[in-house]
Amino acid sequence: MHRLFCRIAGVDPVALEDCPNTDRIWAAQLGFSLALNFFLLFGLTFYSIGYFLPELYARVLVAFVVAAVLTMFDRALFQFDWFTVALLQDVRDLNRRTTVLQGFLAVARPFWRLSLRLAISLAIAYTLSVFAEIAVFDSAIRERMTAENYADNEPYRDRLSKFERGLDEQRAALGKRIALLENEIDAVQKGAASPAEQDEYDLLRMNASETRARIAGLEVTIAGNEERIRGLSEDIYAERYGLKDKPHRTGRPGCEPGSVCYDLVLTVKELRETNVSLRKDVETLQVRALELDDKASDFLKRRNAGGGELIASKRKEIATLRAEVSAFDSQSGGLLSNYAAELKRDGTYRPLRDDPMIRIRVLDELRADPVRGPAITSMSYLIRAFIAFLELAPVLAKIFFAPPTVYSAKIRTAVALGQNRAQRERDDHLSLSTSGGLHVYSFDSLNPGDNQRPARGPAKQLGNSQPKMLPTPERGTVQKAIAHFSLDDLNQFGLSKLREWIEADPEHRRAAGDYYTARLAQGQFLLDSDLAIAKYSQTHFDRGTRFFELGFGFGELSLSLALGGFHTVGFESDAGRYAGASALTVALAQQGIDTGNLTLAYGAYPDILRLDERDLDSESVFVSTNVTSTLVMETIDRVMRSLRHFDHLIIDLSRFGEVRDVPSQRALIVQLQKLGFSEAARVYSVGDIDIRHFQRNRGDETAGPN
Repeated sequence: MHRLFCRIAGVDPVALEDCPNTDRIWAAQLGFSLALNFFLLFGLTFYSIGYFLPELYARVLVAFVVAAVLTMFDRALFQFDWFTVALLQDVRDLNRRTTVLQGFLAVARPFWRLSLRLAISLAIAYTLSVFAEIAVFDSAIRERMTAENYADNEPYRDRLSKFERGLDEQRAALGKRIALLENEIDAVQKGAASPAEQDEYDLLRMNASETRARIAGLEVTIAGNEERIRGLSEDIYAERYGLKDKPHRTGRPGCEPGSVCYDLVLTVKELRETNVSLRKDVETLQVRALELDDKASDFLKRRNAGGGELIASKRKEIATLRAEVSAFDSQSGGLLSNYAAELKRDGTYRPLRDDPMIRIRVLDELRADPVRGPAITSMSYLIRAFIAFLELAPVLAKIFFAPPTVYSAKIRTAVALGQNRAQRERDDHLSLSTSGGLHVYSFDSLNPGDNQRPARGPAKQLGNSQPKMLPTPERGTVQKAIAHFSLDDLNQFGLSKLREWIEADPEHRRAAGDYYTARLAQGQFLLDSDLAIAKYSQTHFDRGTRFFELGFGFGELSLSLALGGFHTVGFESDAGRYAGASALTVALAQQGIDTGNLTLAYGAYPDILRLDERDLDSESVFVSTNVTSTLVMETIDRVMRSLRHFDHLIIDLSRFGEVRDVPSQRALIVQLQKLGFSEAARVYSVGDIDIRHFQRNRGDETAGPN
């Protein structure tokens, strides 16, 4: 857990091992503070954006991104603070040794950086507080936006009410036309029967007329109740949200029992229940009226046929009009809805808009409110002060109240030394590039076991950059030569020496990495694939063949080939592993093992590839097993072109430059065939490892390397 918090704070746990306990406690505290800050930012952002991001997954994603970005930004600033933790003390020391002006400038320089550091944290805190205020005052903001939206939509409500009154007028006109036709029928039928029959008919018509009159009265009452309900609904809305747009409205928000709004709600409920009862009565009277009409019709059928055709046509027209009334009643609701949708499309209706910009404006208006403004302003200041404290507390603790630390001095010293070392390497590289002439690289200069090899002829160079060689360890005292040293002996010796070398320095452990650490823990210095390649080479190549290995690691395969009698050159771009292989080679030489056939070269392949005349005259073998490196993939085209300088290739198809699947391995084989190679044999194949031997086609032997 301690190491976890140290890494969160951007502190190297390995560098802290040599520091006092107070440094480790302080680093863990900073990491814990950053972790708390992440959860605070996540929760605050999640709470603040809920009104415009209702989806849970979106809120979680945005809150996580915001919290992660700000936490990583604070982490970067914390890492920078390690370089300025003793800044004030440095300024005081400098001020004692300089003039007044120089002292003032020395003080001003760090303080403007500290001011910028605090200003950044304040800006972050202010931004977070704005979103937090909007979320905290959500109820008051939404209430005010709703009231404003209701007032803005008054034209919409007026036009909708006017349209509804027009529909009612159309229905009333149809009813008047039906009554007129019925009176005309009565006029036609008068005088066409005896007084007794006429009295009977008049009684039926009178009863039917009275029934319809009662229906009309009830419908008027229902319409009046509906009109009153609409008016009361507007009063209820105004009373609920405290609108004082008409004299009779109180302007006090709320609808609690005992308030005007509550009484209006009860009145509307009673009116609606009354309308339901009246509509049932209307339906009953309509049935009664139809029965009376039917009896009158039956009566008329018994009367003479005078005026029958005229009466029939008028009754037909009445039936048509009644069908229109029925259709009109069923369509009036849809017509009203369509008209409301049309008003929304043409912009008469204004929907309620809710976004951060509108909420900020409404919040400013609430602050200016004479009633609630002072309380909202005070709460706003408290929120800003609280969030600013939470954001600035770790910063103030890190800059001003941090205890003296050894870690700070160590990393400042390490950075200064690294910069100086990089400057020296750059100067050496520049001096090497401007020295002029062709650089001839002698592999034998690195061989601790061979000091009297003849000079080679002119070299052929691939690439333009010159290799920067690392120094090899000194040989020390050489024991008596060992006549026989098998691969099993090499495996045991390599396990012992590499374990000692790795445990001697944390940098050595870092160079070994998880791959070699796991191998050595399992007692494997030489892999089965290394043994297979060494045995295959001894049976298929003569001792004059020269081997070139790409990425030798700690030199296990190159040593196996060299001890087998082959002159072997290994290339490695990792400085730590090059140093480990060099140390192992020196240790072998000190034990009397002849390592004269082995050459280790440090640098990026193929920039450090040099071929002298002996390399070109004898057969050469390029070896690559388990080489997965971004450095190789960045120059894979040049690596592939360099293969034309070799006669044989022993390659692990599954791990050449990168981990390759079956289609990628087939594509690699096609590339090798285009370079003039054909498969000779399968050297080793277990699991996903596939090591094969490719040799140059005979037709390409006279062409030579390009």
